[in-house]
Amino acid sequence: MSLHRQIIPVICVVLIMCLSGCGQKIKDSIVPVNAPFTQNGTNEQIVILPFADYSVGRHTDDALRRQVKIQEALAYRLAQRGVLVPVEEDVVQYLSEIGVIRILKTSSESNRAYVNLKREIGAGWSQEMESEIRTILIQNRGLNESETRMEITKVGLDKGIIRQIGRYFGANYVLRGRIVEYEIRNNQALSPIQQGILPFFFDSASGFLFGFADSGRYDLWQDMAVGGGLGALFGSSANTPFNAPSKRRVVSGHPMFGVSHTVERGGYSNSNGLNAAVWGGAGAAAAYLASKGGNVPQAVIQLSLALQDVHTGRVVWENRVEKRVEPESAWADPSERLHMDTAVEEAARMLADNLMASFRFKACRVESPAISPGSVGPVPTDRQPHVKPMTPPANPPASTPEPPETWGS
Repeated sequence: MSLHRQIIPVICVVLIMCLSGCGQKIKDSIVPVNAPFTQNGTNEQIVILPFADYSVGRHTDDALRRQVKIQEALAYRLAQRGVLVPVEEDVVQYLSEIGVIRILKTSSESNRAYVNLKREIGAGWSQEMESEIRTILIQNRGLNESETRMEITKVGLDKGIIRQIGRYFGANYVLRGRIVEYEIRNNQALSPIQQGILPFFFDSASGFLFGFADSGRYDLWQDMAVGGGLGALFGSSANTPFNAPSKRRVVSGHPMFGVSHTVERGGYSNSNGLNAAVWGGAGAAAAYLASKGGNVPQAVIQLSLALQDVHTGRVVWENRVEKRVEPESAWADPSERLHMDTAVEEAARMLADNLMASFRFKACRVESPAISPGSVGPVPTDRQPHVKPMTPPANPPASTPEPPETWGS
């Protein structure tokens, strides 16, 4: 009876835990902003132009996705401060119409990797290998039928084009920039918290003895040499898995006057060498397994931005930032895309905060297509925020709007 009384509470606890896990787990990684938007559309607007991409290295995103992620992060941070950004697809379409960029669509068959794989067919491989290559080509053709990317035809923009863009979107400023770094690196810092105990031990020991190798294969050989050497060193004095023969002193003849000699029974006479070989192999195997782990991915992004006045083409603000994001410990999420997204968000947040802290926009938006020229004040040299006077003079002179055909001249 007492056994049933102990089992019933356990069953109840298990049922409660099972029923409590029937819901859904929701995480808000991005939430809507609570910005001071106005109903009459008087918020300041900034046109974000496609960035010049100079990044190299291993990417987690293609060129078009890099542009989208960075521009969306900047637009989100600017919207938090009440500054709006035109729809980027409209900006890209307009820039393609005026010849600043060109939208290209490339098929998978023009890909260099596709061409190289296609050359391998009929190059003397076995039938099984050629069948595998054909399967890969068919899969690539189905997954990547076409790729859309942008090609910047004009790296530098003159004042006329900047003024034309501002008129079209009814904005007073354009934001331009460069993607200097956007890649995933392998952090070489030695840290037992980030790498794990065994990778840290073998990497630090091989680095101390041999230095850093030129390639990953040499690093593996060095780690295995360290593991095998240490295993053989400590294994030579071990008594397992091969035991030494047991020694017993035996006296022949009279107990007092007889001759004594030592008799060995069981075990292995060369147990030291055998144990050294076994433990040396175990150490080398442990080093090999440790080399497969301990990788610390590091997402690196470096952005450079410049804000230009559309009326004068003058740069009124510029800055740059570099962010490096890596897992804090070996138990953190090692997803490279997660680290890259975090780096992009942090870089956009820092640049947008600096822009809004050092520059103050006017509170009204100029309607398109006619934009009245505003006065441009000197850039302050002290540490106070850069304030640009936006109020026109008391008695502005009468001016005739420029005809559309002269825009961009």
